[in-house]
Amino acid sequence: MRKTFSITIIFLFIIQSQLLADKFHKKMKKKVNKDFAHFVLKAQSDNKMGFPIRNIKYREGLFKFFDKFEDHKGVTEKGVVFNIKYSDKGHKNDWSRWGNPGHAQRFQIEEPFKNTSKKGEIKWYRIGYFIPKELKTEKHNISLFDFKMIYGKPEKAVGPSFNFNNNNFNWIFNSSNYKKDKNEAGVQYYYDTYTVDLDTKFSPLKGKWVNLLINVNWAKDGFLHLWIDGKLRSSYFGDMMGEATRARFKFGPYRNHMDQATDSGIKIQDAVIRYANVGKADNCDELWSGCSELTNQLSNSSQVHGAIAVVLCKSVPNQKSRCENLGYPKNPRPF
Repeated sequence: MRKTFSITIIFLFIIQSQLLADKFHKKMKKKVNKDFAHFVLKAQSDNKMGFPIRNIKYREGLFKFFDKFEDHKGVTEKGVVFNIKYSDKGHKNDWSRWGNPGHAQRFQIEEPFKNTSKKGEIKWYRIGYFIPKELKTEKHNISLFDFKMIYGKPEKAVGPSFNFNNNNFNWIFNSSNYKKDKNEAGVQYYYDTYTVDLDTKFSPLKGKWVNLLINVNWAKDGFLHLWIDGKLRSSYFGDMMGEATRARFKFGPYRNHMDQATDSGIKIQDAVIRYANVGKADNCDELWSGCSELTNQLSNSSQVHGAIAVVLCKSVPNQKSRCENLGYPKNPRPF
């Protein structure tokens, strides 16, 4: 039951994001930009990020930079901590989406258009995060980072995303199959999506510093590889762009479907999430030490490791998705 609920929330997150993706972007103030560059950002992301216009309004304590935070294993990082409260509400197009107050809120950092990745480029991305053990996401979702697909200049589809969903962690990304449909925002692209439901027994994903590395070929004959703490967890070969021309990288907590939780009597906790070592680069060595140990885990075919299940959800605009369990781990190469 929990797995079905998680898949439903993830798919609705994908649909709602592409329906209402915001094309507006705000520059950081000089001091904030300097602090993000010093404490958080690396390589091509350094001094080249901004705020989506639909972030919650700034208040004292919403985010704070730190020189040192040590986890129980003795790993220490500098970075930024976001403290998102339910009482912060959110932009009207998030908070009251679908006419349901309390639906979604976000505080993200994103690339401006000129720094997004172009079709045909191969990029590496790194994200370090710390989620406290006590944080729960029962019947709702927190996207820790995601990509949006750009068609010309507008965002018209969701790309890969990493989610803390209904107390589980999921890596989701588009298959090569998609449909086009029109709504109030114009033509939108609806992809069939893969959900890799990650096994936290294979590797803990909260209560410690977790470091993710992603390698993407943003091309028709592309690929998408995910490592978590140096272990390959998902490797996919296929079309990464469809008709898109660029891909935008975003990080920071974006939580949604909170109304489903509150309607069930669940109190939404404050989301206190730390980030460190976030960046984009042309080469792995700019972001990670010991890259050969990572690339040696790759082969010329798809792989999945340390997952509970892999599910394919087929997109049907304005209708409930049809999802199919692809039989992992009995089927070790489900895509």
